Amino acid sequence: NKEDFNEVKDELNSQIQEVSLFDKELQEFIDGKLPKSHIFTLGNPSEILVKCGFPAEQRIELSASHLEFKSKLPRHTFELTEIKGLEKALKNPIAVFEYGDRKKSQNIIINIEKDGKNFLAGVHFNQTTRGYEVSDIRTLYPKENVEWLNWINQGKLIYGDKEKLQALIVQQRMNVAEVNSQVVQS
Repeated sequence: NKEDFNEVKDELNSQIQEVSLFDKELQEFIDGKLPKSHIFTLGNPSEILVKCGFPAEQRIELSASHLEFKSKLPRHTFELTEIKGLEKALKNPIAVFEYGDRKKSQNIIINIEKDGKNFLAGVHFNQTTRGYEVSDIRTLYPKENVEWLNWINQGKLIYGDKEKLQALIVQQRMNVAEVNSQVVQS
């Protein structure tokens, strides 16, 4: 009927609007329609990131060539399609950690996973490029959750989404218990 059609149409329009510019450009890059010299713009930092020390006036950028290079590193390989949603994930991080001088760079743990590992985005501030300063993503890869969760004990946590962190800690404990149970059985 007409009401069902309009409801489905509204839902599809809503989904289309949810696709970010980053996701569109990422797909174009994957399809070979954008050059390796392309710069992905991920917008200005969210209020959470600004409170963590991100320069509010500096947009966050990621070079396509650097992204491709990072995705192929043997220790942390990932498919480019696996980081769709990066722009939105950065705005609502799971956690933000100090990385060296917290006024120069920080590590963000985002709600994008690969093989049970959340992605880490290492961002360096005040990078002059093309005549202006940006916050540049220099590192991006799936990081073992137990490794970055340990940073909390080391006092490096600047921000953490309590609910997401608790869920990950519970999951990590279940994974350890499962491995220990398997070891005992063997």
